[in-house]
Amino acid sequence: MQREEFRKLLHRYADGTCTKAEKRFLEEMVLRDPVVDNWSWESEEARVLMGIRIRQAIDKRRYVSKSSSRSMRLWYGGIAASLLAVFGLMWSVSGRRDVKEKSLVISESASYPSDGVRLTLADGSVVGLDGLQHGLVSHSGGVDIRKLDGELVYEKSSDSKSEITPEVPPQNILHVPNGKQFKLVLPDGTNVWMNTATTLTYPVAFTGSERKIVLDGEAYFEVMPDRSKPFKVMAQGREITVTGTHFTVSAYASDDEVRTTLLEGGVDVRHRGKMLSLIPGFEAVSSADGNLVKRQGNLERAMAWKNGYFLFDDMDVISVMRSVARWYDVRIVIEANLPKKRFGGSFPITAGIDELLADLELVSKVKFERNGKEVRMIW
Repeated sequence: MQREEFRKLLHRYADGTCTKAEKRFLEEMVLRDPVVDNWSWESEEARVLMGIRIRQAIDKRRYVSKSSSRSMRLWYGGIAASLLAVFGLMWSVSGRRDVKEKSLVISESASYPSDGVRLTLADGSVVGLDGLQHGLVSHSGGVDIRKLDGELVYEKSSDSKSEITPEVPPQNILHVPNGKQFKLVLPDGTNVWMNTATTLTYPVAFTGSERKIVLDGEAYFEVMPDRSKPFKVMAQGREITVTGTHFTVSAYASDDEVRTTLLEGGVDVRHRGKMLSLIPGFEAVSSADGNLVKRQGNLERAMAWKNGYFLFDDMDVISVMRSVARWYDVRIVIEANLPKKRFGGSFPITAGIDELLADLELVSKVKFERNGKEVRMIW
């Protein structure tokens, strides 16, 4: 197919006028042979719409493939390159501008050991959870801590002789290292999915007038409703208050922003004397300089990690490489002359780093050299 014919086909796909045969041809062509040339679009809307439609169409094929683990592996190998390529077609919109600067080093290794998920109890003792059998982990303040089906659960002790939880209950700390995720069920029944390189500090029981926890990293919350006892997340100096809702918070110390994205319910976000109330579908973004803004949220991007994949949706180079460094626990060295490009595409987090780097090379004309835990990125 000639370039001009293919360009016209992409535009028909974007505006929904493709025939079924053309639609399937394009999807299979993208999966089979990613295209990395630059293409022009009549509008930003056409560019975005085309990306969304191809992603949705290919997603449907992924679900059909779920019956076979082998086909899932083959699927993931294809979708990585295909979606990165699809969005690679769009990078020409922003153009390339080189910034002269020294090499940049990105390292997201946690300060605690990365050999597994670790629970620090109130007395300072540490329990490694990865190799622990299901059952009782510890008993503290009238609360049983159990590992059940790959998650940590806090529940009131069934022992009637158990001590009453004090007014100021003991605190526990759960560490999730690079390259892992973990689910926690808090004493009130709130479910917390913790992303890689994340730490959560919380009481073994909520006994006061509020339920307060401290987050360093990223987590998705499904909060147990209790209007008499608001649920509060403290994250890098921000306070997020809810009464019963589903939301995500991304609050890595190395990031420039803290992002709270609301899926259901309502939250109030406070930062340096400012306050924003969110409704579902919106997010609050706060920066270190005290700025706090509300905008339409990207729910797919906010939930991507929980659903098992990276989603680089119009992300800058540094943000993409931070995500890679966190998950794979590598040190990334970016050479000078960093271009102001934006990345797009999706990739399963269960795949290896070499696969991801190879796909990024396909569509960005970037070269990666990996030596163990160090990755050098060359333009």
